[in-house]
Amino acid sequence: MILPSAPFVEKNRRAIAKKVRGMQTPPTLAVVLVGNDPASLSYVRQKERMATTLGCGFFLLHLPERSTADYIIAQIKKLNANTAVHGIIVQLPLPKRADADCVIAAITPKKDVDNLRGNSPFIAPSVAAIWEMLSHTGAPNVSDRIAIIGYGRVIGKPLHAFLLARGFKNIGIADSATKDISALTKDADIIVSGVGKANLITTVKKGVRIIDAGASVYNGKIVGDVAVAKVRAKAAVLTPVPGGIGPLTVIHLFTNCVIAAQR
Repeated sequence: MILPSAPFVEKNRRAIAKKVRGMQTPPTLAVVLVGNDPASLSYVRQKERMATTLGCGFFLLHLPERSTADYIIAQIKKLNANTAVHGIIVQLPLPKRADADCVIAAITPKKDVDNLRGNSPFIAPSVAAIWEMLSHTGAPNVSDRIAIIGYGRVIGKPLHAFLLARGFKNIGIADSATKDISALTKDADIIVSGVGKANLITTVKKGVRIIDAGASVYNGKIVGDVAVAKVRAKAAVLTPVPGGIGPLTVIHLFTNCVIAAQR
């Protein structure tokens, strides 16, 4: 079954917009964008449009490509101190000259609505989106075999921490050093992939639930990590790309922003 995120997005959109209408001060998200990467610009525009739809405030701090980590951090500290800003995100990737870990660590935890720090009081939006779509077809069981493909800061690492905190132990992880991904995916009950490489997931068992959070351009089209033609017949659930985890992740970013504004 192909499971698009549109119904989940709409349900959350209505709930958030209702909360925002009842707030004296609309939640405001600040996005720090360094440089002019086309994909990053597109992602930022998506967030701005969603802010407008929800009635939230939106502030873009667009810095030049040549910005150093020290300069970016100085601007983030100003946003930390700005009481009109409730959430702060840094649009990744950053230029190579800027250390992403140092920059992200500069965001005060109470405004780190992306939880890229890993210790902020929010569920990472990507993880919230993944969990919502998985739970729609039945809450995952702690005994489920879960394969996490890709161990980046946006999908793999926060999802792993989330699962461990909830007692899941049967977790297999594929990172950049993993040579045989099929060895992990072939027996998995749940697969979550966020690599950004077309046709990466090809071997699965019948009844598997697959969350495809990867995105890349293949033959001129945006596609996920899953070779859909090969696995669709076996998958009990498969999220599409585009139209899957991405839009729901943006919605949950604003859920966190509302929470931050209410604290």
